[in-house]
Amino acid sequence: MNGPIENKFRLETPNQHTQLKPPSSLTEFADSGVISRNTPISSIDEKNSNHSHDNSDDQSITTEVQYLSNIRKPKLQYKKWAENMQYSNCLVTYLDHPSAIFIQLIQDAERFQLMHQDMNRHYMDNLNMFSNISIHAFNIGDFCVAYSTRYFEFFRARILNIDQTKKQYLIIYVDFGNSEWVHSKGIRPLHPQFAELEVQGTPVTLSHTLPKKDLKTGTIEWDTSAGRQCTRKLRRLLIKPHGEPFLFVIVRFLSNERWWPLPFVDIKVDGQDLAEILHRDGLARLTRNNKDLRMIYPNFGNYQNEHLIFGSLSSERLESMR
Repeated sequence: MNGPIENKFRLETPNQHTQLKPPSSLTEFADSGVISRNTPISSIDEKNSNHSHDNSDDQSITTEVQYLSNIRKPKLQYKKWAENMQYSNCLVTYLDHPSAIFIQLIQDAERFQLMHQDMNRHYMDNLNMFSNISIHAFNIGDFCVAYSTRYFEFFRARILNIDQTKKQYLIIYVDFGNSEWVHSKGIRPLHPQFAELEVQGTPVTLSHTLPKKDLKTGTIEWDTSAGRQCTRKLRRLLIKPHGEPFLFVIVRFLSNERWWPLPFVDIKVDGQDLAEILHRDGLARLTRNNKDLRMIYPNFGNYQNEHLIFGSLSSERLESMR
């Protein structure tokens, strides 16, 4: 595992190394009108820690699972960013649309690289440990480690939903922002030593940027033909295919508003303001007042699924909702 990991995470001169991205997401728009992750089976609000199950399912709860229920499940911490701070050499790792963009800051890249290498060595050396656990072993909101069958590596993750019938977990790769369904055989408990480094994927909202009115429906939101066209443009511009050089951007954190769950940021690409690029290309509208977004999405950030994706729900509050 050393070779592939080193190739993907080696720190080099900007735009000279390849980008690691988890598998394609299963993102769709939720009732809030902004973001969710596909949850077709079990509700995000269900009490899932003690599901009732028949006798045949009891047979799947092995000694290993009983041991798992007794170990501590560490919690990852999310970064808090100060207002009016600018960071160079940032990476956009994933985006749902201009109001939900995930970025990484290079300042912790070396620590992240070493942690990721150590984590994969640990789980590869103990590959069969917890490899056949029950679907009841984890709860929605738990942090874990998930195995990607695309990259053949383990990544830190958080559980967004559970499909008990298919024995799958919907997880978000917290250091990147992507999500996918993973079979329970690919989920492992997060070892405390790999929880020391904060979550590296930071969700932000592009400042002064609003969706255009869709000519066909008259709707003003990102989940329209016009809005999706804008998102596709952003993805092509900011997220390069695997194997191509990184595109580094400059991110300036502006304000953290109580009425909006994510920090507003300005992003510059090759010296050009990203909001201006989208406006110039006719893909988005500019606004002087970011509060206009609240008028379009009054419920953004109010759903538990969004809290889990963005890391805006406290552990205490999550426990009280189970």
